[in-house]
Amino acid sequence: MKRWEVRLNHAAWALTAATGLVYGVLKYFVPSADPDSRIGSPWQPGFLAAHVLVAPLAVFALGLIFRRHALARWRSGQSEGRPSGRILFLAVIPLVLSGYFLQVLTGVGSRRWTGWFHAVLGALFALAYLMHPLGVPERSGDVIDANEESAVRVD
Repeated sequence: MKRWEVRLNHAAWALTAATGLVYGVLKYFVPSADPDSRIGSPWQPGFLAAHVLVAPLAVFALGLIFRRHALARWRSGQSEGRPSGRILFLAVIPLVLSGYFLQVLTGVGSRRWTGWFHAVLGALFALAYLMHPLGVPERSGDVIDANEESAVRVD
């Protein structure tokens, strides 16, 4: 993988996780000063907007990593892998779809359940993302783009 792809992926997912976490805290755990308002904090709409704007960048960055990392391993027939990678792979599609559905659902119940589903999957994804590079020894032959001078190991 190229170094800029790794950095883009880390930055985009860090921003997505941070804005989602802060939005969730503001929405569900900060009491509103105005009893007639559904907004817990004046910062809540801004963090939601930031989360919605940065999430597509994270999905794009994940596509880059998937192409050079997960798909390359799968095509080469490499069967071993980390459990956190499997969690990331299985969680990303419902995570992304639930995020998009939240933008268009209008029913109160469907939005509530989809929102909680998205939040739980987001937390699971963030935890797996943080755990993914930990504790795995480097193996020889894991550089995907050997011709690139800024290539990095994929384990």
